[in-house]
Amino acid sequence: MVVQKVFSIVLSFLFGFFVITATIPVIVFADISSSSIATSAIVVGKIENLSVICTYRNGNSACKDEYDPSMYGVINDNPSTAIVDTSLANGRLVITSGVTLVRVTNAGGDITEGDLLTSSKIPGVAQKATRNGYVLGVALENFSGSETGVIQMMVNIHPTTILSGQRGNILQFIRQGLAVPIFQPLESLRYLLAIIIIIIAFTLGMFYFGKTSRAGIEAIGRNPLAKNVIQLTVIMNIVLTIVIVLVGLGIAYMILIF
Repeated sequence: MVVQKVFSIVLSFLFGFFVITATIPVIVFADISSSSIATSAIVVGKIENLSVICTYRNGNSACKDEYDPSMYGVINDNPSTAIVDTSLANGRLVITSGVTLVRVTNAGGDITEGDLLTSSKIPGVAQKATRNGYVLGVALENFSGSETGVIQMMVNIHPTTILSGQRGNILQFIRQGLAVPIFQPLESLRYLLAIIIIIIAFTLGMFYFGKTSRAGIEAIGRNPLAKNVIQLTVIMNIVLTIVIVLVGLGIAYMILIF
């Protein structure tokens, strides 16, 4: 009787051990090139792995312009974790947020850890961001060389205004805003409001300036003795016109960066 009980306990233990081990997922060590979750997305054409893709009207394809506001993410065929949609005919795994490897060039200068990266004129390749505009994320490694290479980065697509440069101004933001796809309505609305405010500010400023200048000239003709006072008034009106325009530009700029 005792032997049977011991035998039953041993069998139960072995059965439970095999059941538990059978339910443990198998970990496969592969050439993993990210530590983030990748999701499936339809991609148009043949695109090299670790390329930067943008969402255009004809679908997702390799980014082909600098500071492209349509940046979507980085293709990664070997992510650590993936959510795969098997129903997609031309699906590729894409990292839209998090750490991944990415193809880079030094077209914007040598890359140092911590630099902001953006799209480049080389299709699918990222470069160092040197002016304000849309960026892909932050470099986690250094890169220098005349050829395209691969480094690790943190993907975080957003517009930035912390960089300096001759082209980093509000007109550049407006140009980029006009390129934002129509399926990003909130982003497009920000640029539209900024453009409207700029137009109103310049219109009011020029109208007020023209009106006061004409009135000042007529007043001097009618009363030459009050020339100095009239000139001072015209100068004050010109300053007020400049203030109106600058306030409009400031409001538009605040709309773009917040």
